[in-house]
Amino acid sequence: MMIPKPQRKKKRRKHKDSILHCKDGTCYLCIMLDNNYRIHPIVHEHHIYGGPNRARSEAEGLKVYLCLAHHIDGPQAVHNNQNNMRILQEDGQRAFERTHTREEFMELIGRNFLDEEREVPKQKEKVEELGIVFLEPDCNGCFGAAGNDCRFCSKYKSEEEQNDHCNTE
Repeated sequence: MMIPKPQRKKKRRKHKDSILHCKDGTCYLCIMLDNNYRIHPIVHEHHIYGGPNRARSEAEGLKVYLCLAHHIDGPQAVHNNQNNMRILQEDGQRAFERTHTREEFMELIGRNFLDEEREVPKQKEKVEELGIVFLEPDCNGCFGAAGNDCRFCSKYKSEEEQNDHCNTE
């Protein structure tokens, strides 16, 4: 005679609701990019920080609901478009930091997405080459031309004042 094993209930993790978006049939990126609040028949749950951080994203509610076009199909899909993925990552960090510190975010995810916003690489300083250097004209006769636009002559509005100014100095 066989004795059945006692049945254990599986321990289920409690999944936190999204801190960015509610599951009401709208797509987060449709709202953000196109201001489109249309109800989609199917929305997919997308974890903002995937890979090794997927479970942490689930536990902290760092997820959004996306339509098929913004999740996996097409050029605007977050799995095909790095710019849209970056938008979600930055928004996720901002939402997390409303109730936590940046240090807690760094411990959780391991990367800061906000300080990297649109940094432009510094250009090398232009090295001046030796050669002819053109100087601005000055008021010592304005090189003999009454219509010259030097910064001192531009103060005078009428031609007579300008000619008088250039001839007197």
